[in-house]
Amino acid sequence: MSKIISSFAVLLFVSAALAGPKGTVPRSSAAQYPLHAEENGVSLGAKVLSREEARKIFVSDVNRCCMVVEIALYPDQASSLDVSLNDFALRHKNAESAVKPSGPKVVAASIQQKAASDRDVAVYPSTGIGYESGTSYDPITGAPRRSRGVYTQAGVGIAIGGSSGPGVSEKDRDVMETELTEKALSEGVTAKAVAGYIYFPVLPKKKGDYQLEYVSNGKKLVLPVRVE
Repeated sequence: MSKIISSFAVLLFVSAALAGPKGTVPRSSAAQYPLHAEENGVSLGAKVLSREEARKIFVSDVNRCCMVVEIALYPDQASSLDVSLNDFALRHKNAESAVKPSGPKVVAASIQQKAASDRDVAVYPSTGIGYESGTSYDPITGAPRRSRGVYTQAGVGIAIGGSSGPGVSEKDRDVMETELTEKALSEGVTAKAVAGYIYFPVLPKKKGDYQLEYVSNGKKLVLPVRVE
């Protein structure tokens, strides 16, 4: 099991190291993304990753906790844009409350926690051998006598898997955080187009109609999102 954990950590480390610049490469325009909108010179492109796509892109098992959305922002050529995760929200249709994206550190900790809680229960046959001694009585004379002997017993055992699988150790969490950070949307002031992933603490299996909201400096963009 330790070899599995080590291999997992090394694979994550290599993946993060080879990721290059933080985030993803923006496409030529927001219109190149499945979801896109423009308001007051700011363009937003987005793509919601399916579970299969997330498994191919990330070594970390983000499907345990999050819906992953690739975001691309294109600021007005005449001005810069201050990118912040807090500017984004995901709202279920007709819901009053919305979900904010989580940072890489929180996501890595959530994956670690869920990995530790997912335990396999196995049922297996068991046998045992023991030694016992005691006092018994002769059925004819009634005289006491000492008895010693070996006995066997059979039954069923239940094994509950511990939290030693891939993604559970503190080292694994740190490496997952590195990967998630490297692929995340860069925050801060930019005059150029930026792209990367953001992580919403909403499981993709929750089907329905959502809307992705982006609000910054009085500019609001809303994209309809359908989760199948």
